[in-house]
Amino acid sequence: MNKIQTTCNYCSLACNMDFYVENESIKKVVPSEKYPVNKGFSCIKGLNLDKQLTSDDFPKNPILKTPNGREEISWDSAYSLFSQKLKDITDKYGKESVAAISTGQLALEEMALVGHVFRNYVGGQLDGNTRLCMATSVVAHKQSFGFDAPPYTLNDFELSDTIIFTGANPVVAHPIIWDRVRKNKNKKVIVIDIRRSETAINADYFFCIKPKSDLVLYYTIANYLIEKNWIDNSYIENFSENFEDFKNHVSKFSIDDIEETVGITKEEFITLATLIHEGDAVSFWWTMGINQSYQAVRTAQGIINLAVMTGNMGRPGTGANSITGQCNAMGSRLFSNTTGLYGGGEYADEAKRKFVGEALGLDPAIFPTKPTLPYNVIIEKIISGEIKALWILCTNPRHSWINNYEFQKAIEKLELFVVQDLYPNTD
Repeated sequence: MNKIQTTCNYCSLACNMDFYVENESIKKVVPSEKYPVNKGFSCIKGLNLDKQLTSDDFPKNPILKTPNGREEISWDSAYSLFSQKLKDITDKYGKESVAAISTGQLALEEMALVGHVFRNYVGGQLDGNTRLCMATSVVAHKQSFGFDAPPYTLNDFELSDTIIFTGANPVVAHPIIWDRVRKNKNKKVIVIDIRRSETAINADYFFCIKPKSDLVLYYTIANYLIEKNWIDNSYIENFSENFEDFKNHVSKFSIDDIEETVGITKEEFITLATLIHEGDAVSFWWTMGINQSYQAVRTAQGIINLAVMTGNMGRPGTGANSITGQCNAMGSRLFSNTTGLYGGGEYADEAKRKFVGEALGLDPAIFPTKPTLPYNVIIEKIISGEIKALWILCTNPRHSWINNYEFQKAIEKLELFVVQDLYPNTD
């Protein structure tokens, strides 16, 4: 049997797996022993990748919808038909009349190629399903750090002595992360959530808060730490801006209101604040419970501000760290142009445009001059008749879009609808 090393595409960890293949059939799946992310370990989802990829009903060629039904056509015919129809539509209606929706499940090289072809050359709209989970953290990262990137490595789970999860359930959603946490013998695990999740059950401390109260909690903690002078004044002075404005803003959030506004007692609140103060390497972690929540951008920034004001940034085992949901959400944001210029940066930054142009051997004038339309607006403009063609890459918005009946309506409006996926039976 041949051994082929590949990447699991189920969650953000992108574990590496070894596929043992014989006669073009996957015989078994084994976690890659020495890969630094999963180190020979995998969750049940990764171990069952072969079950998803060995169905007998997979077509060998592209499928074309015709008046007489669906028929397989050659790859050459599909390439020719797709490119010609796309060109005809852009010639007739303009470049912004075509759109694509990508995914965080594509590998980085594929993501870069999609962004390069469809955004840089075709000039169409291109957003990713990663907007649905990560757009809020993207804004928080860019406004707080000046760039879009969570500042951590997986090793920080093993190096932190105080690990705080908010709106995250890694026991179920990110088992490899939880394995790193379990291996850390010198840690306290703290969970802040509106429900008693599997991670909360396994935590040392669980603080059950009211829905929509996250931001109030973090502002109140900030005010309490400032009043106690449990902050790193040197770090604040050297590495932050506008602290006095923030201090004034949070001064109105009092511990006396905590039980009514957040739902935990004063004693619980003081315990939480003290744990943050007494930790030598405190790390804050969040995922979809924050990113898809009420006032999500400000809540993520509230977490970031706690890390900054206590000096828990830039050291091993620290940081304000958003855990994404997909294996290549960052690739989607960098190369499918979800948030900016190809490769990262702002469209209006001439120096960045020049740098990217030189790297690609292209005249920077070829690059778009404004951000892509976001996912929801792409759908709205299909329904209004402004977008005529849509290319879906490895995602299933007929199922996952928040109003999938609207997406069904959009499909019926299109002159060209192309779906690219591993599976032939998606909605």
